[in-house]
Amino acid sequence: MNGLENLDEAVVLVSLFVPCGSKEMDAMPKLRAIVSPLLGYDWIDLEAASERTIAVVNGEVEENRLGIAEATIMLLLTLLYRLHETERAMRESLATGGIRRNLLQGKTVGIVGSGGIARLVIDRLKPWACHIVVADSYQPADMGVEFVTLDALVADSDAILLLTNLTPQTRHLINADKLATVRPGVIFVNTARGGLIDEGALIDALDDGRVAGAALDVFEQEPLASDHPLRSRSNVILTPHCIGHNEEAKLAVPRVAAENVETLISGDLPGSCRNPAIADRWLATTCG
Repeated sequence: MNGLENLDEAVVLVSLFVPCGSKEMDAMPKLRAIVSPLLGYDWIDLEAASERTIAVVNGEVEENRLGIAEATIMLLLTLLYRLHETERAMRESLATGGIRRNLLQGKTVGIVGSGGIARLVIDRLKPWACHIVVADSYQPADMGVEFVTLDALVADSDAILLLTNLTPQTRHLINADKLATVRPGVIFVNTARGGLIDEGALIDALDDGRVAGAALDVFEQEPLASDHPLRSRSNVILTPHCIGHNEEAKLAVPRVAAENVETLISGDLPGSCRNPAIADRWLATTCG
């Protein structure tokens, strides 16, 4: 049972990348909460947990958010300035005159998502004098950006940053149909979840020049297969789902996880509960 055996007495479960669905939850009849130490929690079936009045809590570690935000902008600039190609050419004693580099200033940067990491990215991009557009169903008025449809964002952006959650609705958000409408030479950065992009369609768009480059920290299947075609594309930057990791976050993650567990055991819900609609039921059954 995916390493979750012999936990029938568990009240709070800390789960890291171990799938936890209805079968696993039903094997833990006393379970009241599942804690992910990280921001991500897509290995936990949120709907199944809500049906069973089980709280799902993630690790809202600010150092983690900052790391992903900073790394996203680093990858954006790396693609614009073709740093990866220039560095490779230097090492191989190749000419660099044919490498075309571009300013960030004046470019249209499309951001898919308006959550905490997207906000951090937007705040850090504004001084670069680029045009920022955002596509998301949630459109907070205090973000100070232009909200557009996803279709408009894909068609009009010079760079597209994916910073949204993976759900059944957002899986393959970027697919062959969307890639057929992109501005020629667009670049993609995905530091959110691999399933947001149809990788086969992206490879086709990279090969025919519609997409000039991509920086991917996440993939549909992880770890990325050793023979995956993305590995052979010189206009793609690949990192193994770790680009935002930093020493400061490493120290904060276990502390925040422990604080969340303590809060739950005391009978309260942490602010980072991902299914707050169950709050009244949870409090009644936990404290009643």
